[in-house]
Amino acid sequence: MKKIFILLILAIGSLQCQSGQVGPKKELKIPAGHDVAYFASGCFWCVEGVYEEVYGVNNVVSGYAGGNEINPSYYDHGNHAETVAVVYDPNRVSYQDLVQVFFDITNPYTVGQAPDFGKSYRSILFPANNAQKQIVDQFLSTVEGHKIEVLQDEQQNFTFAEDYHQDYVARLLRGEKVVNQSYGFNVSLPRRQEFINKTKVRLKKR
Repeated sequence: MKKIFILLILAIGSLQCQSGQVGPKKELKIPAGHDVAYFASGCFWCVEGVYEEVYGVNNVVSGYAGGNEINPSYYDHGNHAETVAVVYDPNRVSYQDLVQVFFDITNPYTVGQAPDFGKSYRSILFPANNAQKQIVDQFLSTVEGHKIEVLQDEQQNFTFAEDYHQDYVARLLRGEKVVNQSYGFNVSLPRRQEFINKTKVRLKKR
């Protein structure tokens, strides 16, 4: 009986690993007076690194959204796309500015962003209400034939990515060891620098 009980525990643990469930779902912390906006635009390492530079942004979290997988993980996130949750102070940066950042770094005519293409890297905007939807539609009206998806905020179903994905660019810049370091140096940092060089959105002082 004891042997059967131990095997049952091991079986449950195995199923949790296979489904990517490693603990309770984390909740996004939003300070008083702050809002959150969600953006998908290729690799979340790159997008997180960009939004971290924007004045008025309090925190950026990498995760998975835009699909219906119940318990997504990096190696099995179904039809979710790599997405970032941007926690920001609306008194310092507007939603319109955050959408401008999205268009500063996004090729609207590809499903994904070079060198990452496919459904996991597709570009998605998640307006939370009709006012934000109007802003999104205004931007999209200038790019006919775009491949960008628009999903209302309640459809985002955001789930945190694993810890080793968080603060990827910040840790890279600090000289810490990160996974796939060559990608960070050859893709994430250049994408961030290109954004810094060309954007008109206010950035944090460094």
